[in-house]
Amino acid sequence: MAARHNNKLPFNLPQLQNLIKRDPPSYTEEFLQQYRHYKSNVEIFKLQPAKPNKELGELVMFLAQVAHCYPKYLEDFPQQLKELLSYCHTVLDPDLRMTFCRALILLRNKNLINPTSLLELFFELLRCHDKFLRKTLYTHIVTDIKNVNAKHKNNKMNTMLQSFMYTMLQDSNTTAAKISLDVMVELYTRNIWNDARTVNVITLACFSKVTKIQVAGLTFFLGKDENGKKDSDSESEDDGPSARDLMVRYATGKKTTKNKKKLEKAMRVLKKHKKKKKPEVFNFSAIHLIHDPQGKFIGFEINHCREELLTYLIVFWKMSRVNPG
Repeated sequence: MAARHNNKLPFNLPQLQNLIKRDPPSYTEEFLQQYRHYKSNVEIFKLQPAKPNKELGELVMFLAQVAHCYPKYLEDFPQQLKELLSYCHTVLDPDLRMTFCRALILLRNKNLINPTSLLELFFELLRCHDKFLRKTLYTHIVTDIKNVNAKHKNNKMNTMLQSFMYTMLQDSNTTAAKISLDVMVELYTRNIWNDARTVNVITLACFSKVTKIQVAGLTFFLGKDENGKKDSDSESEDDGPSARDLMVRYATGKKTTKNKKKLEKAMRVLKKHKKKKKPEVFNFSAIHLIHDPQGKFIGFEINHCREELLTYLIVFWKMSRVNPG
């Protein structure tokens, strides 16, 4: 016990965190001391939520790191953190707000928090005037939805989030609405959300009164999203070697007929692969998904907008050819 006091464990959170992860039962007392300290800091924080609080931030990250070690004690911790963010995010100190978000992402990665409620909160936080925070949230939202649907489609969660995104797309905060649209387009492009519900929501963007949202929606149906990205996106490590890689290998290797034939064969395979991935000039696959026969999801107007959308697309496409970029 003397060694613990010499190291000042209760005040050395990183060291205590490492020790707890190795042997949680032996450090329960020290953990509870920090947990009580966290609770008292939260009460102080509630009185002045706009005031910077480095100590609270450190305690929040500490608890998030060891939450899986003490699930009984920290059962309500994720929900409490979500509520603090939900009620105070507009006035929160930016650094503390980011810390809260990172702690929640950590808890989500440990599977200690429901993905749907957290993602809905993060969509609401896109309204914050904090570019770095919005970028962090966007990355997590796309990654988490991708991971949840990795083995099989989580239709229940997808349906709830798509309905929520429909409301976000009409949000008075144009930045939040645009990022919500970007998320849907990215998920469709990655073949994660490639259903009619997703396309129907994106369709509404084409009729938005906000220019940048309308342009993004039309660009999606024109199939320009992928064309506008750098080639490096389609030639990433996950997709195997690029044409440049193959040429370098041939140039630095022996110039034999056998190697030349190997190169030609590899280039044909690569060309075929890229042709499959290359989007259509018009994203007809998405256009064909525009429907809502029962009018249950979006509403009556979606059943009558296909011809109007195609007209928009033709005009938009012609304008982009006259004035490219």
